[in-house]
Amino acid sequence: MALIDADPSVRYRALLLAALDCVVAIDHTGRVIDWNPAAERTFGWSAAEAVGREMGELIVPPALRERHRSGLARYVAGGEPVVLDRRIEITAMRRDGSEFPCELTITRIVQPGDPVFVGYLRDITERHLAEAELHASRARIVSAADEARRRLERDLHDGAQQHLVGLALTLRLARRKLGSDPALVGELLDEALSDLATATDELRELARGLHPAVLTEGGLQPALASLAKRAGIPVTIADVPEERLPPTVEITAYFVVAEALTNVARYAGASRTDVSVRHIGGVLHVEVRDNGRGGATMNGGSGLRGLLDRVSAIGGTLFVESPEGVGTLLRAELPCAS
Repeated sequence: MALIDADPSVRYRALLLAALDCVVAIDHTGRVIDWNPAAERTFGWSAAEAVGREMGELIVPPALRERHRSGLARYVAGGEPVVLDRRIEITAMRRDGSEFPCELTITRIVQPGDPVFVGYLRDITERHLAEAELHASRARIVSAADEARRRLERDLHDGAQQHLVGLALTLRLARRKLGSDPALVGELLDEALSDLATATDELRELARGLHPAVLTEGGLQPALASLAKRAGIPVTIADVPEERLPPTVEITAYFVVAEALTNVARYAGASRTDVSVRHIGGVLHVEVRDNGRGGATMNGGSGLRGLLDRVSAIGGTLFVESPEGVGTLLRAELPCAS
């Protein structure tokens, strides 16, 4: 209540000091008359250094200063406002000369005499980085999908397709020999059955990599148990929820564990791996921890990077903790219906 009852100038000063955004006030000549603590932190100039100096030379990059000065002079002389009362993105400059993107809104203070302008500025570097990462992630997802299609075509051509072509040739030969050499026909049919079994196994393995049938039919518990059996390393699985979850969540959790176990088997040199999957408060927490050599990073290979894209695509988060010599913890948090 003390703030509400305070003198307006005191209240204005308190709001200025508390603002998280930069607040910079200038007079009609472009010189700074107010400079709040957020502006000090962002631009590197103290209020004592900034007040009285031309704003353009403090925070406007050299390439943009003439435009800033001419725009201010044109408006003060009676011209139409161009950037007033609008939210725009511009490039600003810190004391050390480094430039960064910021969001700017300029308003005119209504008062007698020469105009006073207040600029509200916000550093949006993190927003730009997030947008750039989003675009890069989408590009990686498209690239990964293209590569997956090429790999699928290659695997089908080099594997099951070759066995099926050989099977067709064997059956044609058996048909030609059906009346003249029954013994050879029997051998050819045995060979055809062997080729058919091999092709079926390869197709089944290929389908498991695309979308495991055990996951579709039984959910995460049997799917993760199947992964553990094929991992080639000791794996303990705990806390997997029995209830079915949204399909996108289940398949993402499955591939988090699959990628983690593959990395442990290939690189970690671990003697133990623990997998935990818990559904808490509408979020599925997936953790894979090993006691291997550590040193894993998110940028260390395409596998974890692709996994990050997959997790981010459903609004989840992925973390890696991997101190050298201690082991690795891969943790995913996947939002899902509670």
